[in-house]
Amino acid sequence: MWELLLWLAGLLLLGTGLQTFAFYAIWFYEQRVSPELAAVPGGTPVRLWPGLLGAVREWLSITALVVSYPLRLLHDASPVKNRRPGEEPIILVHGYGGDSANFLLMQWRLKRRGWRNVYAVSYTPPIIDARKLAQQVADHVEAVLRVTQAEKAHLVCHSMGGPLTRYALHHLGLAGRVGKVVTLGSPHAGSRVANLFPAIGAAFQMRYQSAFIRELNALGEPPGDTRFYSIYSSFDNFILPASSAVLPGAGNIHVPLHGHCALLYSRRVLDEVEACLRGTSEQSEPAEESAQEH
Repeated sequence: MWELLLWLAGLLLLGTGLQTFAFYAIWFYEQRVSPELAAVPGGTPVRLWPGLLGAVREWLSITALVVSYPLRLLHDASPVKNRRPGEEPIILVHGYGGDSANFLLMQWRLKRRGWRNVYAVSYTPPIIDARKLAQQVADHVEAVLRVTQAEKAHLVCHSMGGPLTRYALHHLGLAGRVGKVVTLGSPHAGSRVANLFPAIGAAFQMRYQSAFIRELNALGEPPGDTRFYSIYSSFDNFILPASSAVLPGAGNIHVPLHGHCALLYSRRVLDEVEACLRGTSEQSEPAEESAQEH
């Protein structure tokens, strides 16, 4: 039995290690062929040993995501409870191919820091149209607001969760229902990594400068008074080019040496998320230009 478990663990680590290596090889190539699009506010050159350490953290982070994936079955079955009446809820929205279990550590940490109404939600399947997935996000927000009896919610969105939330604010009735949106490594201009996935559904729509992305960005800022923050890293191995994660008009915050999945587990990122939620973030000035405009 133990031999089988060790064999499976080794196989998992090998698989996630190869995936991490392959995506950082693509990241390195992107840095060399499109340096102007790889440049981001606050970005600095990546040195060898810190970069290797960051890649190892990303390897362990994506391994943790894979291991925790089945916990969604328990997490999504838990009823939404109003744990602190009067507190505006925080809703955690995962990215492509993920689920609510992606946020288990961040959800627990936020609760430990005093935020009681924190909820992670799931949408599925990723192979359908992004607009339908955005409707699921909007439905989750409305359901949480009904239970908590709050007027507004705050959303923390990893990866594709960012564009889906922006779409829902424009088209699906969330305008005026969301106070703050904090995106973590979101492909606001799409990502070239999406070209590695089947050309169907949301994966196709998340490609760099896809028709869906161009239409979304042409709409400008969503209606209402929602405040946007974008936390990103020039070391993100899924969001290529890196400037795609910079959102014009938002508070843009660079965290160095963070891979895409490591954003979910980082204490530094958690501190930035909490500062955004409290309105005390020392974010950079809103970007005037980004990959969305190239």
